[in-house]
Amino acid sequence: MARLSLCMIVRNEQDMLPGFLASVDGLWDELVAVDTGSDDRTAAILADAGARVIPFAWGDDFAAARNAGLAEATGDWILFLDADERPGKQLAGQIRDLLDDDRAGAATVVMRNEWPDGQVQEADLLRLFRNDPGIRFRHRIHEDPGDGVRDYLKRTGRRLLRLTGIVRHLGYVREVAAARNKQERDMRLLEAAVRDDPDDLYSWFKLLEQARFWNDQGTWKQAALKASWALDRVRGEDLRERQWSGELAALIAQGLLAEPAAALNWLDARAGLVRPTGAWHLRRGMWLEELGRLDEAALAYRACLATGEAENTTPGVRPVMGMCRIAAGKGDLQTAAALAQEAAALGPRDPEALLAVAVFTPQADLPDFVGPHLERNPDALEPLARALIGAGRIEAAFDLLARGAAADSGAALGLLTCALALGRDVEMNIDLDQETADKALRGWVALLWQSRRPDAMAAFTANAAAVAETFPWLPSLIEALGKK
Repeated sequence: MARLSLCMIVRNEQDMLPGFLASVDGLWDELVAVDTGSDDRTAAILADAGARVIPFAWGDDFAAARNAGLAEATGDWILFLDADERPGKQLAGQIRDLLDDDRAGAATVVMRNEWPDGQVQEADLLRLFRNDPGIRFRHRIHEDPGDGVRDYLKRTGRRLLRLTGIVRHLGYVREVAAARNKQERDMRLLEAAVRDDPDDLYSWFKLLEQARFWNDQGTWKQAALKASWALDRVRGEDLRERQWSGELAALIAQGLLAEPAAALNWLDARAGLVRPTGAWHLRRGMWLEELGRLDEAALAYRACLATGEAENTTPGVRPVMGMCRIAAGKGDLQTAAALAQEAAALGPRDPEALLAVAVFTPQADLPDFVGPHLERNPDALEPLARALIGAGRIEAAFDLLARGAAADSGAALGLLTCALALGRDVEMNIDLDQETADKALRGWVALLWQSRRPDAMAAFTANAAAVAETFPWLPSLIEALGKK
């Protein structure tokens, strides 16, 4: 029976470790944890669980820390995970079944990220491979063993398998809490990586991703220029094997050239060099749409979906919404409504998708969408109500918010806004401090003014005196909104 070494790097993970250890119970034969400087109970928790804890002096290099763990691992296979990841039982069974398959050399798992707007992003990530001295991690951040694994598979004739079991990534919330520190650290390490090796396209890709995420236009433009030089210097390497190469090219074009036509031409000129991924097709579709080449844009959006990378994931919303906009632009509102609802199914709280549903779905058909959508996604009630108000469907928003006002003070303030705009009486108990209530009501009122419903705005203005004692700033806000 082949043995599995579960390898991880940790630092101050005492809160995450109990859940992690429960999720991998029975999966590993050896647990190797490289501790890069914890000052909490991380090492003790791991040792109590039977792990070998390897102290490691942090040197701004995640690959070095990962490789320190590989050097200590004695199993036939390596699985690497982080403390904020949770493999499911299905995946655990698939991994144990795989270990004695002599044809297998490595495997991907499905990594699932669940985002606050209800969208789910899934990606096949390489996390499992045979323990071989030729397989080591590269890149000081966003470390990756892919090069070594590819060489190993070519050398041995073994296969890369795709496991369908899921690993849930829980990192979003805590990463937001430490976002600024993480941004500074990641950018510093990526900039050091490309200084060390200006032809490291993977690190250029990750640097451009960071610049996009933080909307750092200066870094994006500078990195795009230098990354374009590196891309054009590529010789003897098939970038089409690299899953990230298509998105790298799209990010370079987006940062390098402001004009859609020029950016599209740059991207298309490198079509044979990189892998045409979903991100590559999506960016082409957006530029083609912006240029008014709608039929070509629709083809690009369909190509994005056809890659399979966008299905049931965060990126899937964007190409579907692209096709929705195209249908609406051509006057095909029935198709636009159907596509908007399809996008909302992918991103249950996505503002653009829900607004399109509110705009294009006929009143008679709206209940057929709202009921099932909220049954599947109860936390979509408030975002959907906001979309309905933005689309001028204040009566529908009132009915919707009446469902959730008792349990949600934010929804209650939305209901109050609609009631004043419709001249209706409501009773509610809002359990919020004054500052939070003020902020929430300002948002709802601003949204009402975006609806462009003169009758509703006039009624709200006339009825605002009823709550002026609680919200004395309301007349000033109404006056300011009226001037916009």
